[in-house]
Amino acid sequence: MKKIIATLFALCVMSSVQATEMAVVDFRAALLQSDAGQEAAKEPKQQIAAMDARLKKEQEALNQMAQDLKRDELTLSPDEFQKRRQALAENDNKVRSMAAAMQRQAKELEQNLIQSLTPKGEAALKSLIEERKLDLVLNRQLSLYANEKSDLTNELVARINKDK
Repeated sequence: MKKIIATLFALCVMSSVQATEMAVVDFRAALLQSDAGQEAAKEPKQQIAAMDARLKKEQEALNQMAQDLKRDELTLSPDEFQKRRQALAENDNKVRSMAAAMQRQAKELEQNLIQSLTPKGEAALKSLIEERKLDLVLNRQLSLYANEKSDLTNELVARINKDK
């Protein structure tokens, strides 16, 4: 009798457990790695490179000011030394705020790029989900572990490229 009850219980449990098809994807990476993402990123990359070059030029000028001040420190009057030191501090603040502004602008450029590519990526992901009959797709960064077979990122890049 116990064996029959145990068998019935096991059958009930097995029939109530459904297999859930899951996958993970790095959606942002897929968008940026796709051909459309690479093409759309050319102009923002050029803008960021130009900003970076300008920032490096400002940092070099700041370093030169600091070296000049250090070199001339003993020959300057206290007032002149203080003025140059204050100018150095002001330029340092200017370069720091410029760097922060450039970081914000670079982040904004990337966000705009992602927004422009998202509809195409979502359509490609939706077709992959339907094709594979997936019940759940997680962001790869949120998962603790996912084996290679469950990661759809490369497949999504290929699908986005195919659906040009």
